[in-house]
Amino acid sequence: MRPQRIGAITVEKLVEVEFAFDPAQAFPDYDPAVARQARAWLVPHFFDEASGQIRSSIHSYVVRTSRHTILIDTCVGNHKERVQPLWHRQSRPYLENLAQLRLSPSDIDYVMCTHLHGDHVGWNTRLDGGRWVPTFPKAR
Repeated sequence: MRPQRIGAITVEKLVEVEFAFDPAQAFPDYDPAVARQARAWLVPHFFDEASGQIRSSIHSYVVRTSRHTILIDTCVGNHKERVQPLWHRQSRPYLENLAQLRLSPSDIDYVMCTHLHGDHVGWNTRLDGGRWVPTFPKAR
């Protein structure tokens, strides 16, 4: 996603992981004919025709205003015990991806979690020297 501007506000996508999956795994009544009918808006961003898989990602949004930098949802997080194999004790470059947006954890003023599922709160804390510490130390 390219940065989006809404007046003086900028919104950027911060990806933790991108993946693809068989639609039948998530949607028991999946019908490939329906996907073909929706091709115009599904392909190429949400559906890979060659493999027949849905494209997805776990990501945050960074909202920059003239006064604040806001992080919406904090993904899965590294080193966490998770039931979902894709998420279990992962080691992903989320903070490096944040740095690519020219931000450090201390630049985040607010963290907003849209809900409390494990894939939306994981980077609220990070493992540092065997202790869980706040990832965004100045954020409210």
